[in-house]
Amino acid sequence: MVLTDLGRKLNAALSSLNRAPVVDEKVLDAILKEVCAALLESDVNVKLVASLRQKVKAKVKTVLEGGADKGKEGNRKSVVQKVFRSMDYLRSAHDYRLYSMSS
Repeated sequence: MVLTDLGRKLNAALSSLNRAPVVDEKVLDAILKEVCAALLESDVNVKLVASLRQKVKAKVKTVLEGGADKGKEGNRKSVVQKVFRSMDYLRSAHDYRLYSMSS
């Protein structure tokens, strides 16, 4: 049930990213707010969520600053890719903590 709700909320947040006419810092902040709220509601560690937010903002900022030559669709794809990779980092960090706790 919790994973279903989390998946639905993350999907909604990323869908709103795809629907945005222009991906800029304002859109990014709104998406990150939704993603972080969904993760926190699912009892993900606050420090991991804060780390995810910082990593995504840092990575996406470089994409947005240097993305004028890629066009809107190229920027959007790059931003989505950075968000997914950062979420994979979150999963990896969680798996590592579970493994180290069981050892």
